[in-house]
Order: sequence, then C-alpha cells, then structure tokens
Amino acid sequence: MKTATLFLSFLLTALASNNTSLLRKDHETCIAKILSKPFPAHNLPINITKEAENVLEEIKRGYNFSYISSRLLTTMDIFVGVILTSTNRRPIYALLKNGRVKQVMNRAREVEAFWMVYNSISSGWSPPFRDCEFFGRRWFHAYVSKTSDSGTAFFIPLRINHCDKRFSELLGTTHKCDSTTKCIPIYETEDRIGGYRCVCRSGYFYQAANHTWPGFLKEELEDDILGPFRCLPCPSHCGLCETPGICMTKRDPNLRTALLGLQAACMGITIILGFIVFRQRKSKAIASGMWTVLETILLGIFLLYSTVVIDYFNPSILQCILLSWARELGFIICYGAIVLKLYRHLIEFRTRKAHRWVVKDTDLLKYLLIMVLAVFVYMAAYVAISLNFHYENFDLLYKGVISDNMNYVACKPLWWDYVTEIGELSILVFGIHLSHACRNAKTQFNERKYLTAAVSIEFTFSSIYYILRILILSELHPDMVLIINFLRSQFTATPTMLLVFIPKFWYQQKQIRSLGQEYSCRIPVDAFKDINAHGSLTGNSSDVEIGEISISDMNPDDIRAELKRLYTQLEIYKNKTIRMDNPHISKRRGGRKAPHRKFSLQKKGSREKVSISNDVPIFP
Repeated sequence: MKTATLFLSFLLTALASNNTSLLRKDHETCIAKILSKPFPAHNLPINITKEAENVLEEIKRGYNFSYISSRLLTTMDIFVGVILTSTNRRPIYALLKNGRVKQVMNRAREVEAFWMVYNSISSGWSPPFRDCEFFGRRWFHAYVSKTSDSGTAFFIPLRINHCDKRFSELLGTTHKCDSTTKCIPIYETEDRIGGYRCVCRSGYFYQAANHTWPGFLKEELEDDILGPFRCLPCPSHCGLCETPGICMTKRDPNLRTALLGLQAACMGITIILGFIVFRQRKSKAIASGMWTVLETILLGIFLLYSTVVIDYFNPSILQCILLSWARELGFIICYGAIVLKLYRHLIEFRTRKAHRWVVKDTDLLKYLLIMVLAVFVYMAAYVAISLNFHYENFDLLYKGVISDNMNYVACKPLWWDYVTEIGELSILVFGIHLSHACRNAKTQFNERKYLTAAVSIEFTFSSIYYILRILILSELHPDMVLIINFLRSQFTATPTMLLVFIPKFWYQQKQIRSLGQEYSCRIPVDAFKDINAHGSLTGNSSDVEIGEISISDMNPDDIRAELKRLYTQLEIYKNKTIRMDNPHISKRRGGRKAPHRKFSLQKKGSREKVSISNDVPIFP
C-alpha cells in the first residue's frame, strides 16, 4: 500500500509539471520529478545494450550481486547507480557516493525514486527524473533491461545543455541568442534557470563590452533592461575585431607552421649531435674539448631553438614567462660553457709559475652550475614580480597597432627585460675579452678561434636585434616578428653549433687521412713496450723481406707502408730517449707539451723524485 501511494504521488508530480520543464528557481524546494518522454543519453563510451546483456548473463550464471555492482561502478565512470534483481535472490540497489560503493538491500525511502523508474518501464531508456536524496537535485537517465527471471538498470547523470536543441522540448524553452551571437552553456548551474550566456560570433563585436565581459546572461535577455542584445559586424577590411570594433591582425597559419617545422628539425639535429658526441667521447677530438661541456652546449642550443617554438603560439601570460625562461637558461648554459672554455685556455696559457694550474672538467661544470643557479634565482624573482603585477591588475600583455589600424596582442616589454639584455651582452663582452687575452695561445684543433667566432657572432646579432626591437619591432606584423626571431636563432645558435662541432669532426676525419695526425691520435702498441723489447730498430717489422726484393719490384703502397713503419719506430725511439732522466718533460700520457710550457708543466717534486731514484743527495 505504501509503495502504491508513493508511485501514485510520483506520477501526479510528473503530470503537475506538465511533463515539460526541467528548470527550477534557486529558492524552489527540491521535488522528485519524472518526465513523460524517454530521453536517451548520447555519445556514451560503451555499448550500453551489450553491457546490459552481459550483466543479465552474469546474473543467470549465479554471480554475486556485490561483485557485479562493484565491477560496474568502479570500472564504468558513467554509472552512478545500478539495480540488480532476480526471482531467486534478494534485489539490491548500489550507488557510488564520494568514491565508495554503497549497497542498499531494501527499498528505503531515500532510493524509492530509482525503484519507481525501474518498475515504470520494461526495457530501454526511461524519461529523465530528478533525485532529491542521495545526489541532491540531480537529474538522471536510466537504462533498464529485463528478462523473465532477472533485470538490471543503469543510472547515468543527465548533463543539461541549455544550448542543445535536443533539450528544448524537455526544458520547455529554448535559448534566446540571436543570429549575431552564439549560445554557451553554463553546466555549473545544473537545472537552475539561467544556464547559458550569449557571446558574439566571430566577425562581430559588442560596443559596450569590456575585457571582462562574459556575454549576455539569460536573466538579462529575459528582463530586457539593457537591450538591444545584438552584436555589430566588424569593419569590412578585417575579419576579426574586438570592442569597440578594433580590427585584429590575422596570422598566416601556413607560414607559421613552416617555420615551426624548420625549427623542430634544427632541434632534432641537436639531439642527434648529442648522441654522436656521447658515442665519440673517447676520441681525441671530442675528449680534448671536454665532451661533458660539449653536451651542455648542445642543451643550451636546444633551449635557444625552443624560444621560436614557444613564440609560435598565441600570446598569453604563460607564453611570455616560458619564453623568458627558455631564452635565459639556454643562453647561460650555451654561452656560459663557451666563456668557461675560453677562461680555461687563458689560465693554462698565462701560467708562469713552476707548477702549473690545471682547470679540471669537473671544475668547469661546477662553475657552470653556479651560473645556472644564479640565473634560475634571477628568473624566479622575475616571475614572482611579474605575477604580482598581474594580480595588482597590471596587464603583462599589450595591444600594438600596425598599418591600416590593425591591432595585435604581444608580451609587454618590461624594464626587467632591458636589464636582462644588458646582462647577456656583458657576459658576451667578457668572453670576447678572454679570447683576446689568450690570442697567442696555441690550442688543439684551433678551438679558441672557433669559440671566439661563436661569441662574436652572438654579440653582433643580439645587439642588432635588441636595437631593432626598441625602434621598429613593435610596428611589425606578428608574422614578421616570428620570422625575425627565427632568423635570429638561425644566425646565432646555428653558427655556434657549427663552429663548435664541425671542426672537431673534420679534424677527426683528417687524423685518419694524415700520417702525422694519425700517429698523434693512435700510437702503436709497441710504443708502450720497453725500448729493449723492440730489438734492432733497423730490422724489418714487415712481412716482406726488403733485402730479398729490390725496390723496383715493390709497388708504391708497399714502399709507403715500409717508410711509415720506419718513421714510427724512429719517433718512438726519439721520444723514449728524450724522456729518459729528463725532469723537465711531463710524465703524463700525451707526449711533449707546447714549447712555451715545457718548464711550467714540471710536476711538483719531480726533481726530488729523479734525484732520489738516481741516488743523488738533494743537499750537499
């Protein structure tokens, strides 16, 4: 009797609502409602009919109701409730509340609305209904599937879209946006009145709007206080415009995509070079240049390339911040490492003491890490101050004007940026000073000359770019600005990469072709044996007996090979003889040093060790 009374009141409530309106006012008391017409859910990620058949099959096989309901509610995100029934088992209603599955074994008053919907239809989609107990004023779809001895129902939240024409009949009304505006649903309002707003379509503007204007709200349209609620067309010479009819520049997507592809290719080349340097790290050309520092230079070049990729996207506060971070970190990692390499050449060249000062690779990496941390702290302060300005209603973006009164949006140049640019140029000037100070130093593979060229090119083009940005860059089209930024990266980062790495790879190949370079790179195994182990150096070490074959019978390749072996043995003998009992030549592997460094390369205590080994007293 109680169930019949509740069911009757449920139907009367549905009829009293005229079966047409889902809407309610904010002060309206929640009343359980059910509409008359079924309303299927659309765009479901699963085949709900197939899933219902699987559940009925599991019930037929005797699966536990708790297992079935838990599986459905935890693996199917679209379900918030499920009913399972069988003629020989007690039915249950299970729901997902706050991430936990709750099972109700009896038909309590709180879940009576769900059971009413289940009993009202035999199969298929039910009319939308509203629950006022467990889920608080929410509307649901229900899909029911029954057989002669079992049944199931799935409950799915109904997302009310006031702008969707499919909801017009159910809502009893439609949106009031005219042809110059488009409807934007406000899902947060659930089923309350005013669940949409009207904004201007592309090519239209609202003259009385400001930058924070959200659009025409539904209440404003119905009250008709501020009307007319229409947007005006943009001027004929521009496709996009903003309040009050200001034309916005249109960016060329094909041009920007082409530049993005070229920049991505350059970034890919830096990654490939990184793998090559790591694989060749033990070769003389790469090892002499400190392969770890070379890898950091490539990382800096990669970040410098990424600035163009970031500039590809539409201006925003996040884009402006990321652009500054990528530029400054890339600059200090790349050119900071180059300046430190020049510093190392200067220190080694200018040592005039009896014991030389060696700057190790680990020392350079420590110095570079300190520089990177300093820039990191500097940029963190920059971000903090910029965001503080933003929260104080100072906009970090500005609107510029180019020819034909076309407007564009870009990152606002701050005084902080000018300080940063001066800091960059100061570091480059210091690097040029170091290279000039060690201009007479002889470095392997002419590394100093190429590093100096890289720093000088960056200083030249960066200076020109910063001057142009102050004078004319603000008057150029955004596409032209992107082209200039692309050319800047190609004229600075790309030459740096070529000047640092191409000579090393070229010298590496030259060492293989040249006899002198080949010997300096790869000493024969006999060079590390005792000198007496070589036997007579004038003897033949080849497979061909020269004494038995006249030189006229030998081809040029055989003659060249024999001479090469002879020169190698003579060089080994000469080096062994020079090093023997000579404290002024370094015992380190690598041979003799440059002529201006012979005395300064002497190790501390080398004279004492030699004197002790020869049983000669140090003091008379």
